[in-house]
Amino acid sequence: MILSSRSLPEEPALSAAICIIGAGAAGITLACELDGTDLAVTLLEAAGIGWGGGVSQDPYQGSAVAPHPNPANFRRRAFGGSTTIWGGRCVPFDPIDFERRDYVPNSGWPISYQEVARHYPKAMAYCDAGAFEFTVGTALANPRPILPGLEGDADIDGDMIERYSLPTDFGTRYRDRLARSTNIRVVTHAQVLRLEKEPGGDRIAAALFRTPSGRTGRVEARAFVLALGGIETTRLLLVSDGAGNGLGNRSDCLGRYYACHVENVIGVLRPRRGGVVFHFEKTRDGVYGRRKLHIRAAAQRREGLRNIAFRLHYPDVSDPRHRSPVLSAVYLAKRTLIPEYRRILQHGAADAVPGAALRHFTNVALGLPALAGFGVHYLGRRLLARRKLPYVLVANPDGSYPIEFNSEQTPSPASRITLNGDRDAYGVPRVHVDWRFNEDDIDSIARAYRLLRDRLSRIGTAVVEFDDATLRERIARSQPVGGHHLGTTRMAGSPATGVVDKDCAVFGLPNLYLASASVFPTSSHANPTLTIVALAIRLAQHLVARFGARHGGPYG
Repeated sequence: MILSSRSLPEEPALSAAICIIGAGAAGITLACELDGTDLAVTLLEAAGIGWGGGVSQDPYQGSAVAPHPNPANFRRRAFGGSTTIWGGRCVPFDPIDFERRDYVPNSGWPISYQEVARHYPKAMAYCDAGAFEFTVGTALANPRPILPGLEGDADIDGDMIERYSLPTDFGTRYRDRLARSTNIRVVTHAQVLRLEKEPGGDRIAAALFRTPSGRTGRVEARAFVLALGGIETTRLLLVSDGAGNGLGNRSDCLGRYYACHVENVIGVLRPRRGGVVFHFEKTRDGVYGRRKLHIRAAAQRREGLRNIAFRLHYPDVSDPRHRSPVLSAVYLAKRTLIPEYRRILQHGAADAVPGAALRHFTNVALGLPALAGFGVHYLGRRLLARRKLPYVLVANPDGSYPIEFNSEQTPSPASRITLNGDRDAYGVPRVHVDWRFNEDDIDSIARAYRLLRDRLSRIGTAVVEFDDATLRERIARSQPVGGHHLGTTRMAGSPATGVVDKDCAVFGLPNLYLASASVFPTSSHANPTLTIVALAIRLAQHLVARFGARHGGPYG
């Protein structure tokens, strides 16, 4: 069932076996997995149902050290969370991401790749991303190489693809299922303020929430799961300890090891022979996929590299010398986009071309027939289609391809989320983000670029061009991916090195669990959503095994 806190009696007191806080990808997946079990579940969500959700985005505001964006960017307080605005890219982690790597400080998960991978097929279904098939040979009907001559190379893997969701808004996609459930109770307009511990105990007794009218309610449960995203999960733990240290912060790990993926567009690739696979392709099961270049695990180990992927990119849309009416039209319309998407379109650069606007209008005027044809194509495949074309791809007329990288970041305790002195409208302290990008990461990305250049040159398939003298400087100006918030409540083998155990239970608070990318010890190069969903499925199985047999009534 789904109900609003507005319909609850004065000072509502609810009970459940499991209380989930947050209805984003993780919380909704977890609730769906618990649907039909003997566990009574209450899912609390600050927003309402439908467009806008009737809730202010103000609590997501905070402060950040540049170049990290404002913490409010790329997140949504909505039923469905940030899946209401995500791009849909689904990429699994690699086995090497789970390994303890001597050359990557603080690396290693306390669980194996197989522990997560066995849940990836079901996570793919939740994301509407098709089969768990990510190689060219298994996924595509036309498995030609991204670059001729690259097949089977020992260092550079061109056989992998990325898959894309619809993109699926989890709130819309799974709302009816939750509404029909007889053991899931969703309470909307319930802003959780803090968690309350049992006096003198090691358990969480209740979650305290506020309704839009200012009434305070509480949910008592046998177990609690925070599924609020990497930043909000950390914030709630920080504010819920009366001593000011934060729940689960036994070794000062809470909020530390904050990581984002690092990305930038540097250099160009020029094919020497044959064609390049640049545009989106449909997989055998009808899902949009896109190629990438990836450094194989053996080469990562040999060279001491962080995990990194390269994609062939479109030209900087802000530079009218591309002469594309489509890209110029995108440039002229870009003010309608959120800041990070504008930055990606112009490769992180400012508008530096003199007279750019006039020249963009000229490109559009001279290319109206081509633009009209593209508009019809785009309207059908992006705006009207249920499975949407992920984004616009226009090749450079000169035959070169800018190179975009997306890199893993070394987990660093100096990179962290804390609280600042301000409070939101609910009286809860706001967050401060101090994201750090260290010299080892810069060095790893630079060496990965040189490996890509040298290997493709040796094979003879392409020339990779960049200014080696300024490479490190350009990498150092790279941006964090603003929507990927990882690592602040990391999973570990002991409380000395993390916040949660291998089952995502907070050390010292065995009935408090976290379902968030904040538990990732390392970040891979992969977008986090698919792995978040896989871990939520895994957590659901643990909760059923631990609490299901002792369930004691319809709501607790």
